[in-house]
Amino acid sequence: MEHSLTLVKSMQFGQEDCFFAFCGYSKTEAHHSFGPAVRDVHVIHIVLEGRGTYSVGNQRYDLQEGQGFVVPPGQSVFYQADGEEPWSYVWMGLGGRLLPPYLQALGLQSGQWSFELTSLQEFKALVFESLAYEGSGITAELALQRQVYRFLELLSQRLKQTSLITESRRVNPYVQQVLELLSSHLPENLSVQALAQKLALHPSYLSRLFKDEVGKGIKEYSNDLRLNMAADLLTSSQLSVEEIASKTGFAGIQSFSKAFKKARGQSPLNFRKASSHLGQEL
Repeated sequence: MEHSLTLVKSMQFGQEDCFFAFCGYSKTEAHHSFGPAVRDVHVIHIVLEGRGTYSVGNQRYDLQEGQGFVVPPGQSVFYQADGEEPWSYVWMGLGGRLLPPYLQALGLQSGQWSFELTSLQEFKALVFESLAYEGSGITAELALQRQVYRFLELLSQRLKQTSLITESRRVNPYVQQVLELLSSHLPENLSVQALAQKLALHPSYLSRLFKDEVGKGIKEYSNDLRLNMAADLLTSSQLSVEEIASKTGFAGIQSFSKAFKKARGQSPLNFRKASSHLGQEL
C-alpha cells in the first residue's frame, strides 16, 4: 500500500518538444510494489527516504535516499519498497521529442537508468509546487511547462553519478522478445499461440522457456501487466473506464471490471475513488 498525491494534466499546447504529463509524491508501506507495468512517457523518480529495488530489462538496481531512477516508455518495469525501510519518493512524468537527447546528455539512457544526487529537497519542493497547478487554462499549462525545464535543469545541476547497477543478467533472447512484444502490443492482448508464431517456436516450448526464466506463465504475466497498467491509468489519467479497458487489451468493460475486481478486490470506479481519497487525506 502507498499514500500518494498526484497531478495529471492533458496539455493543450507544446506537446512536441518537451511536455509535462504528471507528477506526484508517494510514501509507501513495506514491500509495496508497482508492476510489471509499461509507461508511455519517461518518469523520473527521486528517492527521498528509505530503500527499494527497481528492475528494467535485464538490470536490477538497489536504491536508497539520495538516488533516483528513470522509467523509460514502452518497457516493462517493476519496483518495490524495502521490507524494513520502505521508501518515499517524488516523480515527474515527461514526454516530447527533445527529452531522450536531454536525458542522454545527462548520461541517462538504455542500460543506465539510475543516478545519484548531491541534494534532494529542491526536487521535493519543485514537485509539491507543481501539484498546486491543478487549474485549467493557459496559465496553469505555462506554469507546468516551466516546471518541466526547472526539473531538468535541477537534475543536470545535482547529478552526481549514473548507472548504479546492482545486478545484470543475460535474459534468454526469446523471452526478451516476448517481454518486448507484450509491452509494445498491450491493447492486442497477444496469446501464447500468436507469440509463438511470431518467434517461430512451438507454444509449449515457449511457455516452458518463459516460466523457467520469469517465474510465471505468459498468460499470468500478461494479465498482471495489463491490470497493473489499468490501475496506473485509473489513478494517473482522466480516461474513462471503458477507454482504459480498451487500452489494456480487454474485450469490453464487463470483462475488464470482472478481472480487475478479482485482482484488486474492488471495481475500477471504486479503486479510482479510493485512490483519490487517499491523495486528499495525505
